[in-house]
Amino acid sequence: MPINARSQSLLYPEQNMAEFPRIEHYSKRNVGPVAFLVVGDWGRGGNFNQSRVASQMGDIGKKLGIDFVVSTGDNFYDDGLKGVNDPFFQKSFTSIYTAKSLQKPWYTGNHDYQGNTEAQLSPVLRKLDSRWRCKRNFIVGAGIVDIVFIDTTPFVGKYFDNPKNQKFDWKHVLPRDKYLSALQKAHKVDMYINGHDHCLEHISNKKGTMHFLTSGGGSKAWKNDIHYVKNNDTTHFYYDGQGFMSVSLTNWRANVLFYDVSGKPLYHMRISNVTVTARLVQIQQRIKLNGVINFLAVGDWGRKGAFNQSAVARSMGEIGAKLGIDFVVSTGDNFYTDGLTGVRDPAFAQSFTKIYTARSLQKPWYAVLGNHDYHGNSKAQLSPLLRMRDRRWNCYRSYTVRAGFLQIFFVDTTPFKDKYFAKRPNKFNWTGVLPRNTYLSNLLKDLDTALKTSKAAWKIVVGHHPIRSIGKQGDTEELLQKLLPILEANKIPIYINGHNHCLEHINNTGIPIEFVTSGGGSRAWSNIIHHDRYKNNLKFYYDGQGFVSVRLTKRQANVAFYDVSGKTLHSFEVKKFGTEENEV
Repeated sequence: MPINARSQSLLYPEQNMAEFPRIEHYSKRNVGPVAFLVVGDWGRGGNFNQSRVASQMGDIGKKLGIDFVVSTGDNFYDDGLKGVNDPFFQKSFTSIYTAKSLQKPWYTGNHDYQGNTEAQLSPVLRKLDSRWRCKRNFIVGAGIVDIVFIDTTPFVGKYFDNPKNQKFDWKHVLPRDKYLSALQKAHKVDMYINGHDHCLEHISNKKGTMHFLTSGGGSKAWKNDIHYVKNNDTTHFYYDGQGFMSVSLTNWRANVLFYDVSGKPLYHMRISNVTVTARLVQIQQRIKLNGVINFLAVGDWGRKGAFNQSAVARSMGEIGAKLGIDFVVSTGDNFYTDGLTGVRDPAFAQSFTKIYTARSLQKPWYAVLGNHDYHGNSKAQLSPLLRMRDRRWNCYRSYTVRAGFLQIFFVDTTPFKDKYFAKRPNKFNWTGVLPRNTYLSNLLKDLDTALKTSKAAWKIVVGHHPIRSIGKQGDTEELLQKLLPILEANKIPIYINGHNHCLEHINNTGIPIEFVTSGGGSRAWSNIIHHDRYKNNLKFYYDGQGFVSVRLTKRQANVAFYDVSGKTLHSFEVKKFGTEENEV
């Protein structure tokens, strides 16, 4: 089905199109993930389910924590606005999209040519509603993505065929050929987003390198009015009712969801391997401005409250309140025994949302995948749909979290283990990891680059598997060979892991790295240890349930271990001497 759109947005990694006006959008995260909603063909004074769609946009916008809204045009029916004082602006926009989450910038191209086109471009409208941003052709730069808005209406030949019977305002567009020639330049584009057709739709070319997304269901829909035409593209999804679309972007992945008028997700599309400079997702974490960062670390926990998981959670809540924590780190094996079956698996709520209920734990949780998580649908834990179920949840394969003077690097360690591929390879869901050698090579290269370029005062690395441990699983030889040299070269002071169901501290093994195991979130392995390892370097070992806290200032880190009742079992400090160049 060819798209004959009246409006479009083009998404692609950062490029320079200096001839278009550029708007820089500074999100609350500043770097890292960007989330926004897309809606088109909406302005009908609340009629034709416009108000219902707006209500659901507010709910989804809140769950995703959106940065802005994109409108794909036909903003005011049937004939645009008469002028800047037309009451229909407030009747169809300001009074409809009232949810708190939608009080963000609305970026829209000018596509309502049958009215006073200059009215929607006028800064007077922004004085009436500060959210409104409308130009003919422009770029919105939002960190990791550029969104290019193009005025497509003048491209459509039939609008010029019989000018006597048309009501289009072509001011500043004529001569048409000269106007269009300035727009037609080749760029590598990942997505083309449009409205015009009153439906929701996803079409791609056969190679999957170009995606055509229609979000034109903001109000009146065209039921069953479609063209069944075979072409070289592939139709993946079509819905001829009202609704809207969300887009969540990281440095290397795009997640697109379509919703109906009730907010029900209809279709989920993921685009991976977008052309970017790094594969590590970057997240910006807000912290208190008191010069101190506090977080908890817990691993191997998800057992629906059993094996003392609930008791550990209660103590985490108490310690979290005392410390005033900023976030929680999960070291993996988040859901036993075989991960999640999908994004709607009730185990997510049973093992996470309903367990970690303390007020102090209602902070962002940053998780890595463990080997048990790979037994199930590993992509489920990575899906933005889980964050819609519980907005605390943040999980990617490998990523970084920047929190003031601290940067934490999360590493997907499960694919490093040779035995997982040699024994029972079908037990693991390796979607997104194969070919393995390429995946690991890229991961190590990107991690090394990210560590070298980071200006954070503290750099901490988190993975599921231990590098050094006397616990049941012992050392991880693959990490000793491949990951440890990178940590040494970049002078990483602390490595935190789970996997072994214990609490442990090892240091002074010939390198200045503190090895911290926090894998006591639920079931523990009593007395299953390797006594002959690290006799002189083992500072602490506890084979029961518990968790870890980390307190950081720019010059000192304090790490403490707690048992299931919240009793402090062991603590140590790491001092940071000297100042690195450009350290922040």
